[in-house]
Amino acid sequence: MSIASTVLAVINIIEGGVISHMLVIQGQRLTISQAQQLAPALNHSQEIISSMVNNGEVYLFSSELVFRLAVTLRSHIIDSALTLAKSGADFETFYRTKGNPNYWEITEMGGLQLKNNTQPSTGLQDIFNNGSTYGFECATAMEIVLLHGILLSIGEELFNTLYAHLYLWDWQDVPNLPLTIEPVQQGDIPGDVRYFKNPQVSPNHMAFQGENVIVLPNGRYYGHGVGIGDHDYFVTQLNKARRPGATIDAYLMPRATRIVVERLAYLSQSFIQIPQPTLPV
Repeated sequence: MSIASTVLAVINIIEGGVISHMLVIQGQRLTISQAQQLAPALNHSQEIISSMVNNGEVYLFSSELVFRLAVTLRSHIIDSALTLAKSGADFETFYRTKGNPNYWEITEMGGLQLKNNTQPSTGLQDIFNNGSTYGFECATAMEIVLLHGILLSIGEELFNTLYAHLYLWDWQDVPNLPLTIEPVQQGDIPGDVRYFKNPQVSPNHMAFQGENVIVLPNGRYYGHGVGIGDHDYFVTQLNKARRPGATIDAYLMPRATRIVVERLAYLSQSFIQIPQPTLPV
């Protein structure tokens, strides 16, 4: 079924009643039980699906394959965030970026440029294996986590093809990493990227004007250089960097950055590593 056909089917559903709590695959609205049976059996699949169904947004998938990829990506992004948090990689500003010289060159802008003789999967995985040799900004950390989630989802061969000239710096404009920013009405979806904004940051602590975070299960977040904690933990940490006399708390912005799974599926063509169950009759 095409995306246009899926949207038309959803319009028909919407016309019949309430549109909240909706996860739609090929025009079919799924319950939590149906979606969990269809999804791959990974570490965080159940939490991801429950959040999708219960948070009031509408999630459209043009095929079962794209749905499975979406759940797979989110689960691996969570695992990658948890692993990076324990890797020993430091927080550094762009101008103090560091990396393993066996695989990476540091650019004038503070980016990590993969060396010509290194496979992208090898260079990326080294950050998780030898984190103590790395230091980078939180925006770079988000790119690293998202790309590592993709690596775990599609395998080394395809990853090395898609990201042959890997450059880690600003995650907003990376070839073959299709992203979208979407409003969040309520609740979090594990695997999303969110942003805590600190509107009254001190000029002496501009590195804490905000924090990019990966949404984890159970109301937690991972932020590079800040660690893992709940909503109040991140607000408290950022508030410590406010200017004297500040009256506005740091806050979680009502938007999420997400991988455009349909686009990634198109780029990748084949996902033979993703389990392919079918909906029960």
